[in-house]
Amino acid sequence: MKPVLFSTVREWLCAEGLTQPFSGTDFAGCEDFELTGFAPLETAGASDVSFWVGDNFKSDTNVPGFSDSVLGQVQAGLLFVPASLVADPESLMALNARLPKVRALMPVENPHHAIVEFLKRFACDGADGCNADGMNGAAHAVPDSAQIHPTAVVAGVVGEGCRIGPHCVVMAGAELGANCVLESSVTVYPHVKIGEGCIFQAGAVIGSRGFGFYEYKGERRMIPHLAGVRIGDRCSFGANTVVAAGFLAPTSIGDDSHFDSMVEIAHNCKVGNHVFMASQSALAGSVTVGDGSEFAGAAKVADHITIGNNVRLAAKAGVTRNVPDGKTVSGFPALEIDLWRRCMVRLKQLGKK
Repeated sequence: MKPVLFSTVREWLCAEGLTQPFSGTDFAGCEDFELTGFAPLETAGASDVSFWVGDNFKSDTNVPGFSDSVLGQVQAGLLFVPASLVADPESLMALNARLPKVRALMPVENPHHAIVEFLKRFACDGADGCNADGMNGAAHAVPDSAQIHPTAVVAGVVGEGCRIGPHCVVMAGAELGANCVLESSVTVYPHVKIGEGCIFQAGAVIGSRGFGFYEYKGERRMIPHLAGVRIGDRCSFGANTVVAAGFLAPTSIGDDSHFDSMVEIAHNCKVGNHVFMASQSALAGSVTVGDGSEFAGAAKVADHITIGNNVRLAAKAGVTRNVPDGKTVSGFPALEIDLWRRCMVRLKQLGKK
């Protein structure tokens, strides 16, 4: 996003009715400062915008019960907080004590709605609040060593030795490292950064909008996903595989990870190094996968789950809780594979009675 002054954001919030002038706290006479980005609560810096809805909340960027020790390290420049938490001077002092490093607390009716509206106003590329206009940017110079098919559209940055096949689209704001291969009909959205030597088979889509919604005034509203995707080196992606963009932080994939056809990696996921996912396996939003883990065909993981290092998921496993390092799980809901096998034997025995 382009830099914007805090005073400009404050005036816009008041004009939109998202907050009242100086409600809960008074910014009159405060030194103005510049906001240059956005980030989740736990990683926000001094010039970032973030949001917090209070304790015991779960969403794409918040987890239940942030401890005061964690809140004490939050360094956001501007933090949207519920107006109910700063209803009087005493409660404002208490909240400031919990968030001492935040430069400005902004009380709003609904912090999740406020951050979405902020992104639409100050950070979006597209008119609908999403990264929809990435094809409109000016094309970058293409290295002589790159091979671009005449039907491809390349408006992003392409590294040395890349091969871009027929009907591929690399949108403005996307970056491909050296020696990447896009075979055919591959789409790379804005805010996607890809390392060196990655291969994308036909129909792969990288950086499309995540499937995220939130409730506001009795209506489900779409969340813009503007943080994009980060992919390491030497990864491969099968035909029709999709990696969705993150909300406030990028969806990320490490080095030397490989994905079969029709694999889904949803928004805000963090996938490590040397991960292998067979066809039709999928991660829901905000899943973390450790290094060296393997997914057999059609294995699925529910949202906000952590898969440890060197974990194995058997075919069609459905994971609904965290899996520690080194475990192999099977079934739905997924159990350690030895326990699952014993359960299946007992079930067959019961069925014969």
